[in-house]
Amino acid sequence: MDNQEKLLEELEEFKKEKDRVKEIVGKIGGKDNIQNKRVNMLLIGMIAALLFAGGVLRKIPLNVTMYCAMMIGIVKIIWLLYEMSRANHFQYWILSTIEIRINEISGRIKRIEKSIEELKNGD
Repeated sequence: MDNQEKLLEELEEFKKEKDRVKEIVGKIGGKDNIQNKRVNMLLIGMIAALLFAGGVLRKIPLNVTMYCAMMIGIVKIIWLLYEMSRANHFQYWILSTIEIRINEISGRIKRIEKSIEELKNGD
Protein backbone atom coordinates (compact mmCIF):
# COMPACT_ATOMS: atom_id res chain seq x y z
CA MET A 1 0.00 0.00 0.00
CA ASP A 2 2.82 2.39 0.83
CA ASN A 3 4.34 2.01 -2.67
CA GLN A 4 0.97 2.58 -4.29
CA GLU A 5 0.47 5.78 -2.33
CA LYS A 6 3.92 7.00 -3.38
CA LEU A 7 3.11 6.15 -7.00
CA LEU A 8 -0.20 8.02 -6.80
CA GLU A 9 1.55 11.04 -5.28
CA GLU A 10 4.17 11.00 -8.04
CA LEU A 11 1.42 10.68 -10.65
CA GLU A 12 -0.44 13.68 -9.23
CA GLU A 13 2.80 15.66 -9.09
CA PHE A 14 3.51 14.73 -12.71
CA LYS A 15 0.02 15.83 -13.79
CA LYS A 16 0.40 19.19 -12.05
CA GLU A 17 3.79 19.73 -13.66
CA LYS A 18 2.45 18.67 -17.06
CA ASP A 19 -0.37 21.22 -16.80
CA ARG A 20 2.10 23.93 -15.75
CA VAL A 21 4.41 23.17 -18.69
CA LYS A 22 1.46 23.05 -21.08
CA GLU A 23 0.39 26.51 -19.90
CA ILE A 24 3.90 27.91 -20.35
CA VAL A 25 4.28 26.41 -23.83
CA GLY A 26 0.84 27.78 -24.76
CA LYS A 27 1.98 31.29 -23.85
CA ILE A 28 4.96 31.11 -26.20
CA GLY A 29 3.32 31.35 -29.58
CA GLY A 30 0.46 33.07 -31.26
CA LYS A 31 -0.35 35.98 -28.99
CA ASP A 32 1.17 39.44 -29.25
CA ASN A 33 2.31 41.05 -26.08
CA ILE A 34 1.87 44.74 -25.30
CA GLN A 35 5.40 45.64 -26.42
CA ASN A 36 4.85 44.07 -29.86
CA LYS A 37 1.55 45.89 -30.28
CA ARG A 38 3.14 49.21 -29.35
CA VAL A 39 6.03 48.75 -31.77
CA ASN A 40 3.63 47.71 -34.54
CA MET A 41 1.40 50.72 -33.96
CA LEU A 42 4.40 53.05 -33.83
CA LEU A 43 5.83 51.77 -37.11
CA ILE A 44 2.44 51.77 -38.86
CA GLY A 45 1.80 55.28 -37.57
CA MET A 46 5.16 56.46 -38.84
CA ILE A 47 4.52 54.98 -42.29
CA ALA A 48 1.03 56.50 -42.41
CA ALA A 49 2.34 59.92 -41.33
CA LEU A 50 5.12 59.77 -43.92
CA LEU A 51 2.76 58.79 -46.71
CA PHE A 52 0.28 61.48 -45.67
CA ALA A 53 2.96 64.17 -45.46
CA GLY A 54 4.62 63.12 -48.72
CA GLY A 55 1.67 62.00 -50.82
CA VAL A 56 -1.21 64.21 -49.72
CA LEU A 57 0.41 67.36 -48.34
CA ARG A 58 3.43 67.28 -50.70
CA LYS A 59 5.68 68.56 -47.87
CA ILE A 60 8.27 65.84 -48.53
CA PRO A 61 9.37 64.71 -52.01
CA LEU A 62 7.65 61.47 -53.02
CA ASN A 63 10.94 59.62 -53.54
CA VAL A 64 12.14 60.46 -50.04
CA THR A 65 8.76 59.44 -48.63
CA MET A 66 8.88 56.06 -50.33
CA TYR A 67 12.48 55.39 -49.25
CA CYS A 68 11.69 56.29 -45.66
CA ALA A 69 8.56 54.12 -45.70
CA MET A 70 10.63 51.20 -47.04
CA MET A 71 13.25 51.75 -44.33
CA ILE A 72 10.56 51.65 -41.66
CA GLY A 73 9.22 48.45 -43.26
CA ILE A 74 12.71 46.95 -43.10
CA VAL A 75 12.95 47.93 -39.42
CA LYS A 76 9.65 46.10 -38.89
CA ILE A 77 11.02 42.98 -40.59
CA ILE A 78 14.16 43.13 -38.44
CA TRP A 79 11.96 43.47 -35.33
CA LEU A 80 9.93 40.43 -36.44
CA LEU A 81 13.08 38.36 -36.94
CA TYR A 82 14.35 39.40 -33.51
CA GLU A 83 11.07 38.41 -31.84
CA MET A 84 11.00 35.09 -33.69
CA SER A 85 14.53 34.26 -32.59
CA ARG A 86 13.63 35.04 -28.97
CA ALA A 87 10.55 32.81 -29.18
CA ASN A 88 12.55 30.01 -30.83
CA HIS A 89 15.22 30.22 -28.14
CA PHE A 90 12.57 30.05 -25.42
CA GLN A 91 10.90 27.07 -27.10
CA TYR A 92 14.26 25.30 -27.35
CA TRP A 93 14.90 25.94 -23.66
CA ILE A 94 11.46 24.62 -22.71
CA LEU A 95 11.83 21.51 -24.88
CA SER A 96 15.28 20.81 -23.45
CA THR A 97 13.87 21.11 -19.94
CA ILE A 98 11.02 18.77 -20.83
CA GLU A 99 13.50 16.25 -22.25
CA ILE A 100 15.55 16.33 -19.06
CA ARG A 101 12.41 15.81 -16.96
CA ILE A 102 11.28 12.93 -19.20
CA ASN A 103 14.67 11.27 -18.75
CA GLU A 104 14.40 11.69 -14.98
CA ILE A 105 10.89 10.25 -14.97
CA SER A 106 12.01 7.37 -17.17
CA GLY A 107 14.74 6.58 -14.63
CA ARG A 108 12.18 6.69 -11.82
CA ILE A 109 9.86 4.37 -13.72
CA LYS A 110 12.70 1.88 -14.27
CA ARG A 111 13.54 1.96 -10.56
CA ILE A 112 9.87 1.49 -9.66
CA GLU A 113 9.58 -1.43 -12.08
CA LYS A 114 12.66 -3.04 -10.52
CA SER A 115 11.21 -2.63 -7.02
CA ILE A 116 7.90 -4.11 -8.18
CA GLU A 117 9.72 -7.07 -9.72
CA GLU A 118 11.70 -7.54 -6.50
CA LEU A 119 8.47 -7.43 -4.46
CA LYS A 120 6.83 -9.99 -6.78
CA ASN A 121 9.85 -12.27 -6.63
CA GLY A 122 10.12 -11.85 -2.86
CA ASP A 123 6.53 -12.96 -2.20
